[in-house]
Amino acid sequence: MGSRIRFTKAKQVFEAYPGLSESVNEPSGDLAPEEYALELQAGDEPLKAIEYFAHVLPKRESVWWGMKCVAGLDGAKNDNDREVLALSETWVREGDEDARAAVHAAAEAAKADSAAVWIGFAAGWSGGSLSPNPDHRVDMPDDLTAKAVNAAVLIALGTLSAPEREQAVKTCLSAGLSFASGGSMPAVNIETSSAAMS
Repeated sequence: MGSRIRFTKAKQVFEAYPGLSESVNEPSGDLAPEEYALELQAGDEPLKAIEYFAHVLPKRESVWWGMKCVAGLDGAKNDNDREVLALSETWVREGDEDARAAVHAAAEAAKADSAAVWIGFAAGWSGGSLSPNPDHRVDMPDDLTAKAVNAAVLIALGTLSAPEREQAVKTCLSAGLSFASGGSMPAVNIETSSAAMS
């Protein structure tokens, strides 16, 4: 399978999501999206690579990547979290409106600020209307899914120690880049991250 990334240049990501430049610096050169993600990871603020990469993939693929990072970094702490992640996976696999509405409802009902719930919001905000009134449709802003994926992964990373977090950022991004290039999503877990440090 070919690349899952819908952009050929890193700058195109910022053209598609102008608000991204408020928190992530735009590339100075003519880099590919994958190259710029690695450049950000190697910079002073490696977490910016996570924020940027969440915007690089299409919505379903971004949610899948974020969900695998969250699950692998032990971001599912309770039954609510596990239910939201399961419904998120259903939405990724089926992609229909019923699945999107179900995961959105479960995320809202959880009333928690957990990584898993933010994955649920990422899936839920991929479509539909911002307005609860069915007669007054307000389209979801296009960047909400990427913002929620970023929030989810950052929350999961925030539960780790500093050395674990540094390696987990690399593990999440490496897995995402492998997935983005057309491969299957490699497993993400703290043990793998820790082992890579030794």
